[in-house]
Amino acid sequence: MKKIFIIAAVLSFALLQACKKDKLANVGNIQAPVITSPSADTAIIVTQADSSQILKINWKSATYGVSAVVSYFVQVDSAGKNFSALVNLGNVTSGNSVSLSYGTLNTLLTNGLNLAPNAPTSVELRVGSAIYGKDTVYSKIVKIALTTFKGVDRLWLPGSYEGYAPASAPTIPKQSPNMFEGYAYFSAAGNFKFTSAPDYNHINYGDGGNGTLTTNGSAGGIGYNSAGVYLLDANTSALTYSATYISTFGIIGTATVGQWNTSTPMTYNQSTGLWTITTALTAGALKFRANDGWDINYGPSNSNNLTGPMIFNDSSSINIVNAGTYTITIDMTQSKQVGYLYSVVPN
Repeated sequence: MKKIFIIAAVLSFALLQACKKDKLANVGNIQAPVITSPSADTAIIVTQADSSQILKINWKSATYGVSAVVSYFVQVDSAGKNFSALVNLGNVTSGNSVSLSYGTLNTLLTNGLNLAPNAPTSVELRVGSAIYGKDTVYSKIVKIALTTFKGVDRLWLPGSYEGYAPASAPTIPKQSPNMFEGYAYFSAAGNFKFTSAPDYNHINYGDGGNGTLTTNGSAGGIGYNSAGVYLLDANTSALTYSATYISTFGIIGTATVGQWNTSTPMTYNQSTGLWTITTALTAGALKFRANDGWDINYGPSNSNNLTGPMIFNDSSSINIVNAGTYTITIDMTQSKQVGYLYSVVPN
């Protein structure tokens, strides 16, 4: 009797599984999702200015022939790669669209597919669907042309002093999102522009008047009155700028001959972009400031270090322990890193 019961149970289980399988096999007429947008051969050009624009990928639902929760996922890969190195753009349950910003799309594809920036690339898009993690089917592939961009990490400074040639112009780096700052030497009075690339084919920033910038490519350059070093700041979001003439940098503090009253001037080298001085110091404090005033001054990141980064408008100072002759250098070129460096070397 017991054996008969066990056999019956086994047969019942097998029959139940067969029924389930038959039920999903009714799923034999599965219809894959169909992408409705973007359409084939759509061209998407991503720039910094439109990075917040939204791309919406829509599709018609898959049909499984049963009542079930359908999961969808959107995949993209470089054309011809057969989705061997795909990037997933989103997942939804019982939905028919995925939305993401151009900026997010740009990041996902430049990092995930290693696409070359600022050049059109053919990519393939598909939507997959599944129920219970099984019976996965894919839409037909939609091929689109995508141009990604590399975020601007510096601004070029073409101007009359160097023949308005962006490719050979000095640059200032990005300090924070939309904020650029740096020192540059202009060999003659004149005017200049900020450009987002070493050419005029991208965003150019001219003089908008009263300390503002304009992206109107036909606008004039920003005028300045004297040759020399300038501290330049540009906000490409607020479209504002400042250009401060630096007549001199100097050392100041109780370790210097001028104490806290007068800066001792340093010498600027046009070819290296460095400010230097060799002078006698006593035990005490040492800082740096421009134009013999406190509007532009720098302290060390660590008071006990004789070399390191400088911090703008920082109250700390370098602690000179031993009196003696020192060669003091500040590097405002940012050629080694984003930020300004100092060194105090005993002779």
